[in-house]
Amino acid sequence: MKYPAWRALFALSLVCLITACAVREGKTSVYADYDPGTSFTDYRTFAWMTQNPLVAATPDVVNPNLQTNLMTETAAQLKNKGFRQVSTPAEADMVVAFTIGARDSLQENNFPGRYRQIGTVGQTYGESSEIREITTGALSIELFDQTTARRLWTGSATTGLTMDVRINSQAETRELVTMIMDQFPPNG
Repeated sequence: MKYPAWRALFALSLVCLITACAVREGKTSVYADYDPGTSFTDYRTFAWMTQNPLVAATPDVVNPNLQTNLMTETAAQLKNKGFRQVSTPAEADMVVAFTIGARDSLQENNFPGRYRQIGTVGQTYGESSEIREITTGALSIELFDQTTARRLWTGSATTGLTMDVRINSQAETRELVTMIMDQFPPNG
């Protein structure tokens, strides 16, 4: 029996959708906050707050390439927005830092199920459940005024992570940094 072309296309689309959803668990939330009295047109240059601007607020081992990936992607985003990178914080209008963290939690999903109990007449309804461990990861990008050390802007993203994301962190880093930096500068 031959399948019509639309059935094959539907099956292929379903496989692609399932594969795409396998990387992340749930929705990514992006949030940005800033000092409303700040005129971001006064800032034209940036540098890293320190030589190692990544603070890991988690006891887990961090991928050694993560800091480099964050710095590369954030610098590219800021340059695309017209900011110029300088070599030292003393030369910069603003300095950039990162914070990452992760939290493990358990998620219980209950599903109604229909089954036949042995020794009774008729069908009864039962329930099955599934417990999964979920890791929620957070990335925060902070921009500070270099001279006053005042926080100018913070952007963050939280998302459920799977092992695939932890292994392929460069693509995930690029996507998250882009989502966060789309919020900067505010109103512009």
